[in-house]
Amino acid sequence: MLTSPPSPPPPLRASKPRRTTQATYDKLLQEVPKYKMITPSILSDRLRINGSLARAAIRHLVDEGAIRPIVESHHQYIYTRATNA
Repeated sequence: MLTSPPSPPPPLRASKPRRTTQATYDKLLQEVPKYKMITPSILSDRLRINGSLARAAIRHLVDEGAIRPIVESHHQYIYTRATNA
């Protein structure tokens, strides 16, 4: 009787933390306002946080006045650094 070879294990997914550490928060406050373009997907990728935490971080930076919105559609939010001009 022929048997099929064993199936490979599922790929391991890198889980992104649901809470921020102090180091991530410091990096958020210091480096993110210097980015030219800021989106939730960029923050999620660069800071290794999940999407909902990235959206909350963006709201925090907007409230502080560190970044300002460029485009706010229901598909994607795009922000940039706040300048005095």
